[in-house]
Amino acid sequence: MPIHSPSVLLGAGLMLLSMIAGVGGGAWLVRSVKRRERAIRRHGVAELARELRAFLRGRRGARAVADLAASAEAGAFWAALETLDARGRDRRRLSRALARCEHLTDERRALRDDSPWRRELAARRLGLLRSDASRRALRRALARGPALVTLAAAGALARDRDGAALRWLIAHPQALARRTPRALAALLRAFGRGARPLLIEALNAGRLEPALERAAIETLGLAGDRDASGTIERRLQSDDLELRVAAARALGRLRDRDSVPALLLLLADPEWQARAHAAWALGQMRDLETVEALAERLTDRAWWVRRHAAYALDRLGARGRTALQWTARHSSDPYARDMASEVLEGGFERAKGA
Repeated sequence: MPIHSPSVLLGAGLMLLSMIAGVGGGAWLVRSVKRRERAIRRHGVAELARELRAFLRGRRGARAVADLAASAEAGAFWAALETLDARGRDRRRLSRALARCEHLTDERRALRDDSPWRRELAARRLGLLRSDASRRALRRALARGPALVTLAAAGALARDRDGAALRWLIAHPQALARRTPRALAALLRAFGRGARPLLIEALNAGRLEPALERAAIETLGLAGDRDASGTIERRLQSDDLELRVAAARALGRLRDRDSVPALLLLLADPEWQARAHAAWALGQMRDLETVEALAERLTDRAWWVRRHAAYALDRLGARGRTALQWTARHSSDPYARDMASEVLEGGFERAKGA
């Protein structure tokens, strides 16, 4: 075996260290370049967003902003639009100015991509601007699916209040059957006021899948549309607990006193969730004829029912507080006494502020 001198070994060691340093330096250089690229992209997004805002404020011409958008990298273009999140008149102005931008054509083409995730991204992007060509492409994507693409396409079309898209969703309830009622309610609300007659018609016809039915009820309740009261009230008798709960919540928001008798019946529901929401809804009605029924619920076995009944009585003014005072002093049920006392003492909010 050959014996190497110390100088040879030292030289080899220095060479090895140099190679390691070179590798590490190369990695550092790559990371540095990537950080620089990200900084440039962020700057580009911010600069383009500023120019778009200047256009909306009348300080830039449509041709100038269209040329700037066309020269921007696609990611920066869409990120700038997302930053603005233009609505109403501003969205219409931007849409006209950028109508011929190739970035829109590219995203419409991406709606036919093999990847559903890419199609979903394209649908969300196209919803940022109004375009007849994009609307047609989004309707095709809506029908093609799968569900995540259908939801994104529907959300984009909702920004244009596209009634045809909403009618398609109503006619094909299974398309979004696995979406949560909250996500569906947000989608339906995005269609605006024009969606209400379609939703009421669909509810009356019984054409909606359960999750979409609950979402429609939630939407109509939040919209304060009393024309839907009778339709929603019928859901208080449904075999579906979640539907009964959604109906009670919506009726409470509508505050239509014609629904008081049906809500009083719901106070005797076998499920505590339904009783609790019935008590809450009756509190929103502020009908003095409900005092006795609500007072009886102070002894309910479910804490949430007792709580909503007690706070509902408090909302009914002097007569409701009289019922609470009697319960706090004379009830044989300690849980009822505690709940009545809590409300009479101002509830949690006063306790926190003390």
